[in-house]
Amino acid sequence: MNQPISKRPRLVALEVGSGSMIPDDVLLFQILVRLPVKSLVRFKSVCKAWCTTIASVHFVRLHLELARATNSSSMVVIPRKYMMKPTKSACEFVHFFSYQPAVQSNVAKHIMKSTPRPNGIPRFTIPLHCDGLVLIPSVTGHIFMCNPATKEFVELPPGTRNVSLLQRVAFGFDPYSGTYKVARHFLRSCREGQTHAEYDIGHEVLTLGDGIETLEWKATIDPPYPIKARTPICLPGFFYWSAAQSVVDTDHGKLDTDVILRFSMRDDTFTVHPNPPCSSSLTLNDLLCELSGKVCYVHSPSPCMSPFG
Repeated sequence: MNQPISKRPRLVALEVGSGSMIPDDVLLFQILVRLPVKSLVRFKSVCKAWCTTIASVHFVRLHLELARATNSSSMVVIPRKYMMKPTKSACEFVHFFSYQPAVQSNVAKHIMKSTPRPNGIPRFTIPLHCDGLVLIPSVTGHIFMCNPATKEFVELPPGTRNVSLLQRVAFGFDPYSGTYKVARHFLRSCREGQTHAEYDIGHEVLTLGDGIETLEWKATIDPPYPIKARTPICLPGFFYWSAAQSVVDTDHGKLDTDVILRFSMRDDTFTVHPNPPCSSSLTLNDLLCELSGKVCYVHSPSPCMSPFG
């Protein structure tokens, strides 16, 4: 079985140039780790040991840390085409653009477009990102993963059937296991009552980077309250969802009381946290966001104009 070089008990010196000797740990973890991803993809074909080491969690995390320290801030822009019938129409490709505010030209650079898919790419909601990976969840339940650095674009296996299009997906890094996890909530059934609707909600997780070749969704405990179809916040080790604790009919319409559910990737459990005092529910003008590693609630008192994806 091939073993990463970092775990070998003995260093093997590699000859470079005329008579100079460089230990493989120095070559890999102090020199090659500073190279761009495109170069590392090519160097994985040098030998099996290099391939195993470059693909190891330790090498990847070190490469990410060095990249954050040396690279200027940038963003990935993914335009979305509006579709009147999101379940019956699709885009042939998804385009990715890179934008660096520090660059004087202020022009977005086209970096890739997705690989063709037989039925196209359905309308997708707000993409999520983590450590350079981009997750694109669609309204039809299809989920796509992209690595713009390597130009890889794949579709994840389908999860449990969802009877509603109002779904959202979470994506983030789990520091406890050193893996990336995708979580999704789904609606098994919904029954409309005279005063309120009864929902049967499920929740499942897909783990990436655990060494298992076959990707498989695994069910967690059900959320204590129905999760709302809003984009969650992903922080290392946790996902934050907005959920409806109760819905009451009034003379002025339905009155929602919402809570924030925190899902722990470590033990697959939910904890309940109250909404901020400014608003008892997450309206179309409000959203959860991340700021400096903390979950924030953005509330707008202005009239609601239109929903967002």
